[in-house]
Amino acid sequence: MFESLNNLNPLNFFDIDIPIYPFGNFSKLINKKYQLSNLSKYLNQEDIAEVYVAYSNKGLFFHFDVNESFVKSTYPEVKRGDSIELFIDTRNLKTKGYITKFCHHFVFFMQPVQKLKAKEITRFSANDMHPICDHNLLKNRSYIKKNTYSMDITIPNDCLYGYDINNFSKMGFTYRINRYLKSSVNFNISDIEHKLERSPHLYSTLNLIK
Repeated sequence: MFESLNNLNPLNFFDIDIPIYPFGNFSKLINKKYQLSNLSKYLNQEDIAEVYVAYSNKGLFFHFDVNESFVKSTYPEVKRGDSIELFIDTRNLKTKGYITKFCHHFVFFMQPVQKLKAKEITRFSANDMHPICDHNLLKNRSYIKKNTYSMDITIPNDCLYGYDINNFSKMGFTYRINRYLKSSVNFNISDIEHKLERSPHLYSTLNLIK
């Protein structure tokens, strides 16, 4: 998708528009049709993951293949250990430089940490907020091998305030893969330069193709 962008600065990635397609099942999700382009080299980061995403009226679905060994996860300091963070704005409000009730921040662990495998950890501004979802509704299944790990993730629509695919066909999105004793890996925004938790206007755009 981005083969011709060799000379672009990471600042150019804030407005990228990514087509995503309806979900069938997780075995079909691991397909180039659903795979996100890898922007690591444009952010001067290591290329360690393949990421796939799809949607349905029931929610959002992700698969991560991470080409590194799982060591350990930590909570509440999630960035200090191995984990996957997803940032979603169900209304893609690019004009808003702050967190709104349509913004969501989730973290997923390969193994339970303090009895948690996943949790919404959104931090809101002022009174513009939604109820934090029940962590038991978030689903993730991990596959840990010696030198790699994978994860299937389901975020149901009940955990996505404002999720309405019939009337809103675009969502803001980015992710962060945290690594134990190593720097994190991002999608389209470097968290060295920006606080992902506070910058929904910089997220990429998921364009829901029907």
